[in-house]
Amino acid sequence: MSHQQPEPNPETSVDDEWAAMERWLIESMGNMPTGAVLDVGPAGAQVDDGADVECAQIQALGAGTYLIRLSTTVMSAPLLASFVVSRDVLDLWFYDDTFADCTHGYLMSRSRGRVAEIAVAWFRDRCGFAGPDDLGCSYEEPVRLPRAALHQSVVERQGYP
Repeated sequence: MSHQQPEPNPETSVDDEWAAMERWLIESMGNMPTGAVLDVGPAGAQVDDGADVECAQIQALGAGTYLIRLSTTVMSAPLLASFVVSRDVLDLWFYDDTFADCTHGYLMSRSRGRVAEIAVAWFRDRCGFAGPDDLGCSYEEPVRLPRAALHQSVVERQGYP
């Protein structure tokens, strides 16, 4: 993972550091445009070495909804057909062993706090990280095509010259 979380304060406890990470995630999600992806995992992890890498991925969906996926393998951004989620699937944990994309489970929620709690619990409790200073993150903005490129793409698909 490429970017470090904010530097820990040596006068705070580990519990305070995890709480600070949770607040940081909540704030960061509030600034993510639809389609943006925030990956969190071990600082300095080499993604090409084939080793297991515990990671969490948060993607901003439409209407203030967030998708969180947890994995022990580095994930690429999910290919979604839509960024719209119906209310009946919000806050349900989806898990069936490991999914084809190596995801151990996922949840869609409009609660940034719930998503942040899940990410912190994953690293602290399930993966056993000593503190958030062992984690890093990467952030990917959505790619926006210029209107001319969008128009040209539609024209080409429809077979117009």
